[in-house]
Amino acid sequence: MRLILAALPAFASALPSPDFNSLWYDQGLFGAYPSRDYVSFDLSSPRVNILSWSTQCDPGHIFLEPRGRSVAKPGPMILDAEGNLVYMEEKFGEAMDFRPQTYKGEDYLTFWSGTDDGTHGRGSYYMLNSSYHVARVVNPTNGLEGDLHEFEITPNGTALMSIYEIIPADLSSVGGPKEGWIYDGLFQELDIETGEALFEWRASSFYNVSDSFAPLKKKGKSKDDAWDYFHINSVDKGSDGNYYISSRYMHTITCIGPDGQVRWKLGGHDSDFTDLSHGAASNFSWQHHMRYFEKDTLTIFDNGAYDKNFYTADYSRGLYIQLDLANMTATLLADYVSPAHILAHSQGSVQFLDNGNAFVGWGHSAAFTEFKRSGEVLCDMHFGSSAFFGWGWIKSYRAFKGNWVGRPTWSPSIARRKSKVYVSWNGATEVKKWTLQAASDTDGNFTDVSTVDKVGFESSFNLAGKPGHFLRAAALDKNGEVLGYSQVLDSRMGQLVDGPFSPMTDDDLVFLQFLLGLLACGTLGLIVWNVYPSLRLRRFKRF
Repeated sequence: MRLILAALPAFASALPSPDFNSLWYDQGLFGAYPSRDYVSFDLSSPRVNILSWSTQCDPGHIFLEPRGRSVAKPGPMILDAEGNLVYMEEKFGEAMDFRPQTYKGEDYLTFWSGTDDGTHGRGSYYMLNSSYHVARVVNPTNGLEGDLHEFEITPNGTALMSIYEIIPADLSSVGGPKEGWIYDGLFQELDIETGEALFEWRASSFYNVSDSFAPLKKKGKSKDDAWDYFHINSVDKGSDGNYYISSRYMHTITCIGPDGQVRWKLGGHDSDFTDLSHGAASNFSWQHHMRYFEKDTLTIFDNGAYDKNFYTADYSRGLYIQLDLANMTATLLADYVSPAHILAHSQGSVQFLDNGNAFVGWGHSAAFTEFKRSGEVLCDMHFGSSAFFGWGWIKSYRAFKGNWVGRPTWSPSIARRKSKVYVSWNGATEVKKWTLQAASDTDGNFTDVSTVDKVGFESSFNLAGKPGHFLRAAALDKNGEVLGYSQVLDSRMGQLVDGPFSPMTDDDLVFLQFLLGLLACGTLGLIVWNVYPSLRLRRFKRF
């Protein structure tokens, strides 16, 4: 009994809290996708589980595109560095590759949206300005549709984009039909301003179907069930004019010159490099998101798995690799491994931040981790329960971190619940404080009632006493300047005042009383109509 009593405090501390408990979060006791609801905003955001935290982490915003079976309303999303919601939008539906990019000196939020068949996409690329309005929609040329995997804006004002096209192919060398069908992996470089295609490359012009590691299964027999033998999933361009692409199903990174000729291959069959790290720099498989840097270094997200049943590694890794093009050698400089040893069998990303850290999104698993460049874990967060990581019920194709200034043109939101008033402003990044203002009418004579610091996405005021019949909130920046006003809230009715307010008159009251009288008489008539025949029937039976 003493042992049981002694263990009670520890047991109690492990019980699920109504507010939060990290252990039970990842065990799934709060659901696959624990979320936060708001009073002044009608969408729910993920409740992030912070497993590791360091002041050395970059303070920038986090860019995600949560989707999956447990995400009711998918779309692009911005969180702050601590996991609080900054912006989310559902009107675009599923989004991929959501992040800030610079075009002609202006910052934009870019992403793909369209139809996703689970492996490829058919859609367009969107560029939102700082007010979250669509500034441009970019599409490939030659009647092709944009794929979900890549939309990279170069310093020269061009865009790199991945594309899939179904074409006939001889699959007899891999046990398929001679007159078969494949998904060809393409990419284009477009001039964003003119829409002109400056460069196009096709995987089928260099890679044979027999080089693929992807299982053929029963695919490739018809155009409607083509075999994806290559699977292009990232495109980058160096200052030297070379293009660098990742092929998930070839297990290769390929360098392509401006003339369209392949310069070299890293990984896969017949790699052109000698691996000086005992295979660790070139044995990546089913990988995603390669980026090439000066001095011939590159990053790769090494998935190490095709699906949850077919894997070639025990866990996924972010890789930082040094190439020596003179001696054609590859060396692993660092690898980035989740503290939970996540095996993400699809998607994922590696990003070097301005502060030198490495930020890794775990793709199919709802998590992201920030590392020191050397590989030490700094900040580790889950935006879904780890118990469901293998199912992919919550995922984000990539995850990025960076700076963003959002200035929405819509008004802040305000709502009342019981004795509190709640305020928020979806997408606004510069709000530091909120001021609650009150008035006895809506003619504009509002006076300040209370000021609070902005905390998280939604802040609140306690309504002490009788501040006024009508309330509104003013959003203030760091200098105390007003960035915007919410709509006016009728504090007694708990409703927003839409347009000029007109108080209720005696004529309105008389009319309402007349309507209520009619409704009462009608209700009474229906009761009599339904009850009286049954009473008459009972009297008849007595005789």
